[in-house]
Amino acid sequence: MPTIIYPPTLPWNWMVQRPQQLLKQLSLLGYTILYEDIGTFPQPNFQPLSDTLFLCQGLSPLTLPHPRPRILWLTFPQHVRLIPRYQPDYVIFDCSDEPKNEFSAWEEYWPEMLSQANLVFATSTSLFEKLSLQHPLVKLIPNGVDSSHFALPQARPSDLPDDKPLVGYSGAIAPWLDWPLLQDVITHNPDFHFIFLGALVKLTRFPLQANNLSYLGLKPYNNLPGYLQQFNIGLIPFQLTDMTKGCNPIKLYEYAAAGIPVVATPLPELSHVSYSGVYLASDSNHFSKALSKAYLEKANETARKSFAFENDWWKRAEEVKQHLQKFCF
Repeated sequence: MPTIIYPPTLPWNWMVQRPQQLLKQLSLLGYTILYEDIGTFPQPNFQPLSDTLFLCQGLSPLTLPHPRPRILWLTFPQHVRLIPRYQPDYVIFDCSDEPKNEFSAWEEYWPEMLSQANLVFATSTSLFEKLSLQHPLVKLIPNGVDSSHFALPQARPSDLPDDKPLVGYSGAIAPWLDWPLLQDVITHNPDFHFIFLGALVKLTRFPLQANNLSYLGLKPYNNLPGYLQQFNIGLIPFQLTDMTKGCNPIKLYEYAAAGIPVVATPLPELSHVSYSGVYLASDSNHFSKALSKAYLEKANETARKSFAFENDWWKRAEEVKQHLQKFCF
């Protein structure tokens, strides 16, 4: 089986995202995964997480014997400049975001990346349509979820307030959230307690304050289900920008796996979700009404969990494997 190298991009244990999830599942399918971890490593080493998944901590993956062909898996366009270092047999560009707004610095590398990639994966329909005009081999692989991880019951975390129903957000605390909308919604819904989980990204402090709001910071991935399972409602409150319009939110699938309804701004990727319990609203008044509807909803929790299972990361990895076998070797 081939080897996939992921150059230093994201720390393995930081806000476990698409690269960690997909590459872990591909390792279970037999691919050798060499994941270059980010951090300070007093004793550089190769840390085996399984027989086929290795964290390269301070050491080049090229120094570890591995089977060919060698696939270089890239998610940041600027990493196109790293290709000569790894001498890969194939280059995969796994594209999750538009090179716009907060990611506009990527745009100058976009044409070069597309010229070097043998195969491109896109996470959203809009990205797929755009990329298909620029590259001959583009495949749609949306985000997903480790459905069993979020469905398995956990104890209620001790730092969650218990005075009111909980409306929660889990993800990057970033400029692309609609902070004015959130401020208005939180102010006009004192009967809900709003919980925010996640790391500050491109921000130096949490932007809002309110008596019915708690920012609890970044939580370990292993503990995250315990929080989501206590939420009455999950939030996806993104601004509508050129960047977010191409977003396929992982949190949609994680909320579904935890069995909770969702209130979100009208991102294109949310307009055709195949289960009930996703409420879209573009202004604070309709957003508040959507919260009330979601809280009173008695829809079948099983349907949400079934949706999550049908979008599990292991199914995404199977799709990736089929495309790699067909187009790369």
